[in-house]
Amino acid sequence: MAFSAQNSITIKRLRSSDSLILTFENNGIPLFQAIDEVSGAVAPNWEIPENQPVRMPVITSTRGLVVNVLSHSWYYNGILLIFNGAEIGGWTTDSTGKFQINADGHIKIIKNLASEINIAGDILSYTAQVSVAGVEYTLSGELEIVIQKMGASSYYATILAETETLSSDITQTNITTKLFQGVTEITSYYVKWYKDFDEWTDKAGQKNIVVTRDDIGGAQLFIAEMYKTSAPGEPILARAGIRILDISDEYKVILEITSANKMVSEGHDVTVAAKIVNMKTGAIYAPDGAVWRLDVMDRENWTSLKTSTTNTIVVTTTETDREGNYYDVDVMAEVTF
Repeated sequence: MAFSAQNSITIKRLRSSDSLILTFENNGIPLFQAIDEVSGAVAPNWEIPENQPVRMPVITSTRGLVVNVLSHSWYYNGILLIFNGAEIGGWTTDSTGKFQINADGHIKIIKNLASEINIAGDILSYTAQVSVAGVEYTLSGELEIVIQKMGASSYYATILAETETLSSDITQTNITTKLFQGVTEITSYYVKWYKDFDEWTDKAGQKNIVVTRDDIGGAQLFIAEMYKTSAPGEPILARAGIRILDISDEYKVILEITSANKMVSEGHDVTVAAKIVNMKTGAIYAPDGAVWRLDVMDRENWTSLKTSTTNTIVVTTTETDREGNYYDVDVMAEVTF
């Protein structure tokens, strides 16, 4: 039998040979705001309730164990949010007046973050203390809030999944796209879909698609390319990508930083190594004839900056430093065996 597995995240290992996975579900509203270069107008307006994005942390045990969440903490650009305001409808406002939280740790943005003095992306960070089988662990994750200063001719694409984690119980998810020109949402556009770097012609032209467990081997990167029409030769307007996990797959690819350096800087590279883990036993699996591909991915447009045909890859400033700017990158791994 042939197997294929992919991944592009690091999974926290538990002492019980289980794995915990932290993902974020959403209410269908992207973490994206644009500010008009001329008028200073911000869109979407997050002060309007129906425009307010919500993110719901979901922590899953790959072995189906009960995960008890002991506490939630949210940070905005590294600063702890203090939720000490009045509770209204189950939501409590923080001291800045920009965010709300509910009893399940879901966070809602209720004020505009983009402004004429805030035209760069922001970061929402989440930390949870959890207990699994009597042992406590800390899990953390980040969400990027994309803020762009946009002229009338600028395009930006977003992509969201109903859930980013599939299992034997949750067998499919709906993926939706949106396209913005300046601060205006565009509703007429054509989409080409890719699974990693292979065009997914069955989904061509669909703005919203359904992804099932059969489409995923451990984890899968889906990329959407937006065009004005389906006519040959049309230039790409924008690209967006999203990873979907299948936590019930027998095999998973685990990525680890194996170098002493954990962050890239001038003269200090980072080495990432991948391995196959049997999720039923927790054992590392090294099959004969495994064919690997690792890519350093540009998170701005989901293109490959560097490729390796082994289970290791080195990330350098060549990949992170471009046009005078510093960028984070993702390492994506795929193996066939």
